[in-house]
Amino acid sequence: MRLVKFLTLCVAMSRNQGKFFIRKGRVSVDGKVTIDPDFELLDGSRVFYDGKHIAIKEHQYIVLNKPPHYACITEDKEYPSVLNLIKDQATDRTYYFANTLGPLETGLVLLSNDIRWTSRLNLRLQKKSCIYNITLANDINEDHIKNLREIWLAFPRNKMPETFDIQKQSKNTLLIRISQARSAEMLAALSSIDFTIKQLQLQQLGKMGIGELAEGDYLQAKENEVQI
Repeated sequence: MRLVKFLTLCVAMSRNQGKFFIRKGRVSVDGKVTIDPDFELLDGSRVFYDGKHIAIKEHQYIVLNKPPHYACITEDKEYPSVLNLIKDQATDRTYYFANTLGPLETGLVLLSNDIRWTSRLNLRLQKKSCIYNITLANDINEDHIKNLREIWLAFPRNKMPETFDIQKQSKNTLLIRISQARSAEMLAALSSIDFTIKQLQLQQLGKMGIGELAEGDYLQAKENEVQI
């Protein structure tokens, strides 16, 4: 394994940061400072960063069914963090979110203590569609759906792929498929026709859904198992 890859697997930093710190002489291998980021490590090599021995730690990749009244940040004054739901979280690493939901929203949230993974996934999600199940306090009729489509079409277009489909599931429930990047506009459209939202659940991101995962529960996956 190359030294720069090993460093970024042990310490939360980008590949470019790793190369910079190695060239600055902050990394040593078996007692010798090594300034070549592409230096090939041998099995059993001992690597030190700023004088401290480092070793590869397993990252956590978490699929969570977020309940209401939790915040998708590490700390919040009004709501508890969703990290409080993760019983076996690593205490020596920071967690990052590939997507976030508002405190009153529920559904699929992807997070990890691997910053590179969450950053890449966040960029990919902007181009994916998502499915929301929305329960309203109002009964829905065909005029409501027609108005919602017209309001949506009135929003300025951008270069993102267009995805928008709306289906009435019951007298007060809608299923909306929309591009992840434009979900905030969808909420604005609902508010503009005086819909009162009782529950908004993100059921699916791209190809990945919450399945049978109960609200408030989570599962740990391998990096390659999170397919969107």
